Amino acid sequence: MATSNRGERLRYRYGICLNDNCSKCKSKEKQQIAARKEFVCEECGKPLRECPPPKTGPSKKLIMAIAAGVVAALVAVGIVFIPRGGSDADNTVVNDTIEKTAPAVVDTPPVKKDEPKKVDPVPLNGRGTVDLGYGKYTGDLKNGKPHGWGTITYTKSTKIVNSKDFVANPGDTFEGEFRDGKISGQGYWKHDGNQTVVKP
Repeated sequence: MATSNRGERLRYRYGICLNDNCSKCKSKEKQQIAARKEFVCEECGKPLRECPPPKTGPSKKLIMAIAAGVVAALVAVGIVFIPRGGSDADNTVVNDTIEKTAPAVVDTPPVKKDEPKKVDPVPLNGRGTVDLGYGKYTGDLKNGKPHGWGTITYTKSTKIVNSKDFVANPGDTFEGEFRDGKISGQGYWKHDGNQTVVKP
């Protein structure tokens, strides 16, 4: 803090006007003048009396006001929420106050019996079933993708591998080895009552 204040003094000088007819003198405003400029009042042009730079940061009055507000809030919370000893009449008054200020409880609508049950999320790793968009895969998963041994049951016509000869139709299945969501090893495509060996 001391180094920034020193740097501030090297760049600027601060002064107060001593001319009784000047409005800046009457308001006792501290004027900031660049270090290389003439050290005179910006309004009346009379010489200034040098003074320390204005303090920055919150004033003591502001800090005291904030502290008083925090203390008042803590006292108010303590009065409302801390049960007091004494007669039953005192406790009744406190309870009545709390009941009157408490928000009304809102009933949630009943759950309809016809609503579908929520489906458990797909396991990221292990065995599970995922929807691939063109078919459903059941088997080993890694990071939510087919990885390991599994079976795809196709729901749309889709190329199994990059060849026009291996196009699965809805209802066909492919069982084989997968890596990072793609077929990686030899597998078995079942279609139209036939089984075909497929290699990627």
